[in-house]
Amino acid sequence: MPYAAKDRQEFIKRSDIKPEARVLDLGGTLFDELASPVFGITTKRPLKNSVLIKPQHLPFKDSAFDAVISYHYFDLVPFDMLGPVFKEVTRVLNSGSVFSFMILLWVPQNEAQRSSLLFNELLRNSGALYSHEFEDISRQLSSSGFGEITVETIKREIVLPRDFTRSHLLMLGNLVKKDADGGGSGIKAFAKQYFEQVNIHGEAMLPALHFIAKKT
Repeated sequence: MPYAAKDRQEFIKRSDIKPEARVLDLGGTLFDELASPVFGITTKRPLKNSVLIKPQHLPFKDSAFDAVISYHYFDLVPFDMLGPVFKEVTRVLNSGSVFSFMILLWVPQNEAQRSSLLFNELLRNSGALYSHEFEDISRQLSSSGFGEITVETIKREIVLPRDFTRSHLLMLGNLVKKDADGGGSGIKAFAKQYFEQVNIHGEAMLPALHFIAKKT
């Protein structure tokens, strides 16, 4: 997502990662912004310094990292997996080290963000995306061995270029066709609503929640 490069850079600044820190990028989305982390990826792709992982069973020794960061990876993780993943993050972190991550805040601030909300709701209905509540994540962090938990709401004004909007339209067209071929009609009305909304108002990224917690 080149249009979100500044947002990723600001996320890293807020995370306050020391230059000499051993960093795990869980999800492997920050390869353009970080010089020498370990990128934990869940599907094979050409990426220097990457490790193929199962997030609930991280292939690293205890206390291997000084920081674990993740930019929107947990939007792809179902709630029942968060506890096991957070406990694995605790295990591979040094005591007192930082776990920093961002997730979507499903509350649009304008009509362009409402387009994004409609698109994300379609992905959620298809099982490709998940929404998480602030209280649930805070509780999971606390029970996984984290303290000093802070949460910041990030209000974003990041417009999606038309090329990416067109890719969303194509994706939804395929989902609607697949749903119809399977005898369903659950997403057709949502898709029509998104098509009409995005054609009038365009599309922009939703706000986000930035969590920072320390291993106790």
